[in-house]
Amino acid sequence: MSISDPEASTEPGGHLSVDMLSGPARAGLMTALCIGVLGAAFEMFSITTIMPNVANEFSAMNHFAWGFTMFIIGQVFSFIVSGRLIDRFGAFKPLAVGVGLFAFGLILAAASTHLATFLAARTVQGLGGGAMNIAVMVVIAEVFPPHRRSIMMTIFSFCYLAPAFFGGPLAAFIANAPGLGWRWDFWMIIPFLVIAAIVGYQPVRTLYRHRAARSGTPDEAPVWAAIAGTGGMGLLQAASQSFVQLKSLSDLNWTTIVFAVAGIVALGFAMHRLMPPGFWRFSTGMASLMWVRLALAGAFFACQSFVVLMLMQARGLSQQMASWAMAVGAIGWVAATILQARPELKLRRDQIITVGSSFVSFAILFIAAMAAWPRIPLGFGVVIMIVAGFGMGLSSASTSLAVMTMSPSDAIGHNTSALQVADGLGSAFFAGLSGIIMPVLTARVSVHATFGWMYAVNGVVALASMVLSLRLGRVRNESSGVG
Repeated sequence: MSISDPEASTEPGGHLSVDMLSGPARAGLMTALCIGVLGAAFEMFSITTIMPNVANEFSAMNHFAWGFTMFIIGQVFSFIVSGRLIDRFGAFKPLAVGVGLFAFGLILAAASTHLATFLAARTVQGLGGGAMNIAVMVVIAEVFPPHRRSIMMTIFSFCYLAPAFFGGPLAAFIANAPGLGWRWDFWMIIPFLVIAAIVGYQPVRTLYRHRAARSGTPDEAPVWAAIAGTGGMGLLQAASQSFVQLKSLSDLNWTTIVFAVAGIVALGFAMHRLMPPGFWRFSTGMASLMWVRLALAGAFFACQSFVVLMLMQARGLSQQMASWAMAVGAIGWVAATILQARPELKLRRDQIITVGSSFVSFAILFIAAMAAWPRIPLGFGVVIMIVAGFGMGLSSASTSLAVMTMSPSDAIGHNTSALQVADGLGSAFFAGLSGIIMPVLTARVSVHATFGWMYAVNGVVALASMVLSLRLGRVRNESSGVG
C-alpha cells in the first residue's frame, strides 16, 4: 500500500497517521498549521501591546482587562464545544470553522468604533481561536506517534513564539504610525489565515476523510456546562466591574452580590462536569494536572497582560521599549521548548512541570519586587523575563504532552479540551482579578505599590501550581523514555 495513495491507506474508523499523506501533502499540512499558529500568536502579542491605545481611544482604562477576558470567555466556550465535536467527527470541520470565525473577529475588531463592538469582536476571535487551538493539538495527538509529538510541540512553539521577537514592537509602531493606527494590527493578520486555509484544506480533509463518526461518551462535556462556565465568568466579570466603580463598601448593592454569587455557583457546577473526576478534591493524576495548568497559565497570562502597561507607568518606558519585554521572555521559552524535547533530558514529564512552575513562581515574585521598588535596576528584569519564559516553555509543552500520554485514544479530544478550559478559565479569572486590583489600589496607593501587589498575588498563585504539580504522579517522558 503506497503512502502516496491516501484514499487507500486507511479503513473507515481506522488509525490516523501523517504517513497516510504524500510528501508534498505532509509539507502542506505542516506549512498550513505553522502559518495558522503564527497568525494567531501575532494577534496575541499585538493585543498585549496595543490594548493601552484601545483603552485610551474608547476612554475605557477601567475596562482594560476586558479586552483579554472577553477573548478567553469565547475561547473557553469554543474549547468545550470543539472538544465534543472533534471526539465525534474529527478535527477537519472544527478547524475550518475556527479559521473562519477568527478571521471574522479580526475584521470586526478592525472596524470597531465603540467599546461594545470591540469586546464583541474579541469574543468572536476567542470562539475561532479556541476551535483552532484544540484542533491543532488533536491533530498532533492523533496523527503523530508518541515519540514525535514533543518534536511537533517544539515546532509549533517556535511558530507561537516567533511573533514575540517582533510582534510587540511592530504592533506598537503600527499603532502609533501616522495614517495607520491600532486597527491595522488586526487587518494585517487576515492574510496569514487565508494562506493557511488554502494550503491546509486538502491535507487535513484527506486525513479525516475516512475517520468514522463516533457516538457520544458519558464523560463528554455537555453544552450546558459550556454555557454555565462561560456565563459564570461573564457574571463575575460584570460583578468585578461594578465593584471597581464603588467609592466605598457602603455603596455595595445587591445586584453586584447576586452577580458574584451566581457566577461562582455557575462556574462551580460547570467545572465539576468539565474537569476530570476528583477535580474539586485535588485528586492525583489528571485532576491535579488541570489545577496546575489553571494556576500557572492564569498567573503568567495575568502578568503578561499588564507587563507593557506596568513598564510604561511604573518604569517610564515608551510603548516601543516596553513591548520588547515579551521578546526577552520568548528567548527563555524557546530554549526550554527545545530542551524539553531532547532525549538527553532524563526527567519524567511531571518533574519537568515542577521545575518549570518553580521558575515561573520565582520570576513573577521578583517582578513584583521590581514594580514595587524602582531602585532595583531594570537590567535584572531582562534576566527574570528569560527565567519566566523558560519556566513556561518547560511547563506549557509538558502539560500538553502529559495529557496526551495519560489519555486513552477515545478521550484525547475531551481531555485536551479540559486542559485548555482550565488554561482559559485560569487566565480569565486571574487577569480579571488583576483588573480589579489595579483601579482599586491606584486610587489609594502609588502606582509602584499597585503593580507590586498585583504581581505578588499572581506570584503566590504560581507557587500554588508548583505545589500541585507534586500530586501528578509519575508521567512518562516519551522523548527520553524515562518513567
